[in-house]
Amino acid sequence: MSRNTTLCAVRGRPTGRLDEKGVTLVELIMAVLIFGIVLTVLNGVFFSSNRLYSATAVRAGQQMNARVGLSVMVTELRTAGCDPGLRGIANMLSATADSAHVQADYDGDGAIGTVEPSETVLYYYDAAQMAIVRDPGTGAQIMIRNVTAFTFTYFDANNQPLASPIAAADLDRVRSIGIALTTQTDRGGEVTADTRVTFRND
Repeated sequence: MSRNTTLCAVRGRPTGRLDEKGVTLVELIMAVLIFGIVLTVLNGVFFSSNRLYSATAVRAGQQMNARVGLSVMVTELRTAGCDPGLRGIANMLSATADSAHVQADYDGDGAIGTVEPSETVLYYYDAAQMAIVRDPGTGAQIMIRNVTAFTFTYFDANNQPLASPIAAADLDRVRSIGIALTTQTDRGGEVTADTRVTFRND
């Protein structure tokens, strides 16, 4: 047998050594444990973020509802006393800490109409329903829900607060109205709003 043939035979023979590297049982268990810990942490972060997102979405929705209701209220209170016919329409019919009744004569016909857009509107806080209610003379409508606190504050021409309820003889002294409300979300968070409305028609 030639020398080359002998070398080939030797090289082709198994040597009895295992050169392949494997994973031991201990290493496999450690990898599974580490993966489980990482998965648990990620799971906790995901659920925490999800709860935060849900709470933020609920709060944002409550803020939007309060702002929409306040926007309508501010618009109607601001135009109280509108009187194109110059007939001396009074701004307010009544004023208490939790209710305000205003009127205007938008079309100048001398009559206060209750067909929408109504020329008379009563806003009041219904504690039993925890809601701000709007009554344009044709029936009460809930404007803002989940209200836990609500207050009207009245100011004269000198920006001095007037004690409420305001007597009928002093209603013409009111020049602006402060509105403060607190609403509560279904999950217990609170949203507050505070604004001031000045009559345009004084």
